Amino acid sequence: MKKYLLLLSTALAFILAPVAANANVTAGISISSNSLDTAGKEDVDNNGTIDDTKNVSDDFTVGSVFLEKTVMGEKFGVTLGVDYIPFDADIDKRSISQSSVKGKSDGAASTGTNSVEGTVSDHTTFYIQPGMRVGTNSMLYVSYGFVTADIEGKSTSLSHTDITETKSLDGNKSAVGIKRVSDNGLVLKLEASETSYDTISFTTSNNTKATADLDNTALALSIGKQF
Repeated sequence: MKKYLLLLSTALAFILAPVAANANVTAGISISSNSLDTAGKEDVDNNGTIDDTKNVSDDFTVGSVFLEKTVMGEKFGVTLGVDYIPFDADIDKRSISQSSVKGKSDGAASTGTNSVEGTVSDHTTFYIQPGMRVGTNSMLYVSYGFVTADIEGKSTSLSHTDITETKSLDGNKSAVGIKRVSDNGLVLKLEASETSYDTISFTTSNNTKATADLDNTALALSIGKQF
C-alpha cells in the first residue's frame, strides 16, 4: 500500500506543480545488460529445515519501452515514469543428478535428473527520479522504482512431484543515471541499477517447498523523444 501512496503523492505533486515549471513528456526505448542472481532453497518436508541450496547467475540483454513526464525547475527536477518489457525473460534450466532411496528395500531405488527453470513476463517498473540540472541540457538523477511481474516456475524431481506454477514477482529498484536532452528533443539516458525482488515460494503436492530470492543488476542505455 505504501508503494501506491507514494506514487499517488508524486502524481499529485505534478498536477499541483507551478505553471512556470518546465514540464515535458518523453517516450522511448531502452536496451539493458542484466545479471540476474538467484538463490534457491529446498525444504523437502516443509518443516522449516533447509535440505538443499543452489545459487545461480544468468546474464542477458533485454529491450523495453518507457513513458515519463519530467517537471524541471532552474536547478532541480523530478521525473515520474513507467517502463515495460514486452518480452519474456528465461531463467536458464538447471539440472542435477540424484539417486532416490525411496523403496530401496524392495528394489525400487532409482536414479535420474532433477531440473528447474523459470520464465519472467509482464515486467513493469513504476519509477520516481529526482535530479539536478548539469549545464544547460543534462540532468544527474537518482531513481527509485516499484517492480511487478509474473514468474512461471517449472520443476521436475525424483523426490517430489513435478510442478508448473505462476506467481506474482514484486520488488524494489534503485538506480543512478544521467539524462541529456538535445535542442531538437532527442533524449539519451545512461543508467546503472539494482533490483531486489521479494522471495517467492512454490510448494508441491507432496509438501516439498522451494523458495527463490532474485536480485538483478543492470546497465541500460535509453533513447527517446521529448514532446
